[in-house]
Amino acid sequence: MLDHVTDRRFEWGTGRGAGSHEIASFNILDKNSTKAEWEEVIAEIPRMWEQRDYTFTGEHFTVPTPHNILPKPYGAGHPPIWVACGNPGTFARAGELGIGAIAFNFEPVHALRGRIEAYKTAIAGCTEPLGQFMNDNVMMTNAVICLSDRDRAREIAKSVGRGYLYSLVCLYHDTMPKPDYAPRWPEPPLSGVTDETLDQLIADGWMLCGTPEEVAEQLAAYQDVGCDQVVFGLPGDGMEHDEVLEMLELFGTKVIPQFDTDPVHSTTRYRERAVRKYADFTLPVPDVSVQVLPATAQLPLDPPR
Repeated sequence: MLDHVTDRRFEWGTGRGAGSHEIASFNILDKNSTKAEWEEVIAEIPRMWEQRDYTFTGEHFTVPTPHNILPKPYGAGHPPIWVACGNPGTFARAGELGIGAIAFNFEPVHALRGRIEAYKTAIAGCTEPLGQFMNDNVMMTNAVICLSDRDRAREIAKSVGRGYLYSLVCLYHDTMPKPDYAPRWPEPPLSGVTDETLDQLIADGWMLCGTPEEVAEQLAAYQDVGCDQVVFGLPGDGMEHDEVLEMLELFGTKVIPQFDTDPVHSTTRYRERAVRKYADFTLPVPDVSVQVLPATAQLPLDPPR
């Protein structure tokens, strides 16, 4: 449905769950079991998108009678497939399946090189992608404060409450790796930072902060380690509405053009190369001929003259 309402701009992200606080709600007590469950489900979604008489008998779920699962993707191809990578091994697995890898930045940017290289090596050897096309993409999610006033940008970055969401990730998402200094329950969330700490956070790529020129220089570090995309959640904590608007304009006009020179998104180009893998029907098509049509269906086929 989202693929229809967005005119094929929807991209499908998947994951096995970020912690026991989520999966326990579904009576899943062993968080490691979700790896096998994800592997089984992810392989079936492209079949559901294509087939009109879908059936499946697996270890974790079954569809015993033929179903035409609706709505189908809009137009040719299907939405690009991604998987959230919280652990290093998932990067390589994403590459093996030919799908995109998306992750939060939980370590210094230079430490990402090994994970990205593992992904790129694996996807280079992928001969049978999971879907109808290869989505060769590594996307990292980060925080950014981009303003014309450098001092104000740094003031926001140091304010109490910044990093609150990240502290909650460390407290509750027990399937994700976390640094030694991260708070553990019942420790309080992280508080404000000093100038020295902020400089170190920026140098390590934990966040981008400053003028458009500074942010562009900081963003180049992600390009250097092989990252294909960097995304940001907006608005940021501690920002006024007019500052959010200023950041959107500055980042869009001063930073993005330095890195993204193609007006067509990479996943749009990938989708244009989609090749179907399954037939509409795998079972004999039933006889659906109708002897008597309802009166509302008996309309002229030729246009009025």
